[in-house]
Amino acid sequence: MSAPDRLGGHPRVPALVERFRRIDAAMRDLPLYNDKIEIEAIGFRPFGEDALLGVLLTPWFMNLLLLPTEPQPMDMAAVGKTVPIELPAGMRNFVVGGDQEIGLYKAYSLHSPLLNFKLPGQARAEAKRLLALLTTPAPPEGAGKDDSTSDVDRRALLFGRSPDPAPPA
Repeated sequence: MSAPDRLGGHPRVPALVERFRRIDAAMRDLPLYNDKIEIEAIGFRPFGEDALLGVLLTPWFMNLLLLPTEPQPMDMAAVGKTVPIELPAGMRNFVVGGDQEIGLYKAYSLHSPLLNFKLPGQARAEAKRLLALLTTPAPPEGAGKDDSTSDVDRRALLFGRSPDPAPPA
């Protein structure tokens, strides 16, 4: 299997990974660096007409990335701005980022820093889990009301918070 096939099938994805591997050298001595995590692209797939959506995992962050299929020229006035993006699971606010080599992209932080991930593969599994949650449509309002899980807060699950305990009977 070739590198583009393993990394999402589009040449922009391995270029993104390679760019962050070069950035990695400057990050290694920072206290937020987790040496148990490797830089990788997870689950990149087409999104809309001209972008790819997936998770970029680095030893210092885990971001859902919206990467244009063609490089977008750097625009420093756009970097840092928040852009709402409709995902299957609902609206999320992405932050515009990028550099001269990769161009502009949009990022939604899933975890940063990643110091709580202690086991090999743990961060990768979490990235896959969150990507699946965010790319799965939310059930319609009122659906499943008689289901025992209907009171579970999706945001609480997504961000690792325990649901509120049931009141005593």
